Amino acid sequence: MRKILVSLAAIALVAGCKGNAPAPEATGSDAVAAAASDAAAALPTLPTDPKGTVTVAGSYSSAGATLKLGADDSAELTGADGKVAKGKWAWYSDGKRILLTADKSVWAVADGALYKLAGKDAPLTGLTADQVWAKAAQ
Repeated sequence: MRKILVSLAAIALVAGCKGNAPAPEATGSDAVAAAASDAAAALPTLPTDPKGTVTVAGSYSSAGATLKLGADDSAELTGADGKVAKGKWAWYSDGKRILLTADKSVWAVADGALYKLAGKDAPLTGLTADQVWAKAAQ
């Protein structure tokens, strides 16, 4: 009888320990996915009606380059190399993007930032951090 009780106690002990196994650690790909999700959440979002809700005039910067948009529709783009292009900016008919006449670049308008787009037909989804030009505090 004593052997049976010892055997049952050993089985109960082993069975109870299985629930205390350490949780598997996150893999490198899990960390990358979480960081990408956090970064996407931190990017400025595009409002549904930027033309009606966002003040575009101001100074924007990215990677050593600056873009100054005036309330009078003037635009001055200074590259990281110091080269300056002057022109005008105008809203596209969709009210979500603007065009710079100086270099024909197209920009999506967010609150506090602009996204430089690849072209006039570029989608307004899937925007990335390397496209962001942050607006300077005024």
